[in-house]
Amino acid sequence: MLWRHYPDKTALDAQFTLDTIADLTAVMQRRLDLSARARATLPHRLKIPYGAGPDATLDLFLPPEAARPAPVLMFIHGGFWKALDAATFSFVGGFAPLGALVAVIDYPLIPSVRMDGIVDHVGQALAWLARHAGEHGGDPARLHVAGHSAGGHLTAVALDRGWQEEHGIPAGAVRGGVALSGVFELEPLRRSFQQETLGFTQEEAERWSPLRRVPERAGPLVVAVGGGETQEFIDQSLEFTDAWRAAGHAAELHVVARANHIDILTDAFAQPGAPLHSAVLRQMGLAG
Repeated sequence: MLWRHYPDKTALDAQFTLDTIADLTAVMQRRLDLSARARATLPHRLKIPYGAGPDATLDLFLPPEAARPAPVLMFIHGGFWKALDAATFSFVGGFAPLGALVAVIDYPLIPSVRMDGIVDHVGQALAWLARHAGEHGGDPARLHVAGHSAGGHLTAVALDRGWQEEHGIPAGAVRGGVALSGVFELEPLRRSFQQETLGFTQEEAERWSPLRRVPERAGPLVVAVGGGETQEFIDQSLEFTDAWRAAGHAAELHVVARANHIDILTDAFAQPGAPLHSAVLRQMGLAG
């Protein structure tokens, strides 16, 4: 077997493609439309630098005055660490009217940077929020991290309290995380067509696979995956939830029936009234 029960590269490649999603073009256009609507209707500030370089910026969606100081939700977009941007995910700003300061971050993408550089940018963004969230209506002592796909991977890394200390983030400031459709083991990507552009080394896979580096100290985590996603994404989410719990950390698992790799965000995570949306609100101490 090439990986798990996948006998060859063709079978494994099928686990890391969006080709099985019906009406993919329309699904992705809906995501863009929702983001455009968020920017048109919600108070926000775009492209705020959190570090050096054109990709080290974040977009803020501001909470109501009555909710301040509000918990902070930092969102990390997906795209297999090589595509997409914060603007595609502005719809996550919909948590702001409900009482959160939302920060949707950009970061440099492969091949212009390696995984070490991406992870470091996540640390820079989180440290910036710990220093400056209060200037924008947020509570720097109540930080939460959420991310999708590659961002789910980076969320798992960011929940490590030892890693937080290395990046100058005050102890206890990060209260929890939400890892959506995450990649928690990088080795199968090395064996798939994605490797052609990712170019992961064996050392990178060992160093940055969350399933191999579950921290000793970490906050609570909500893990979510769509029931309509490929089996590898489902299996990795289940295994990572078990590993997180085995290390003594709180983990809440959501397998969202029929959701695919794209609409789990728009129709569950960011959809008021959906169980996953309510779980995110509860983690932030908001009504859910």
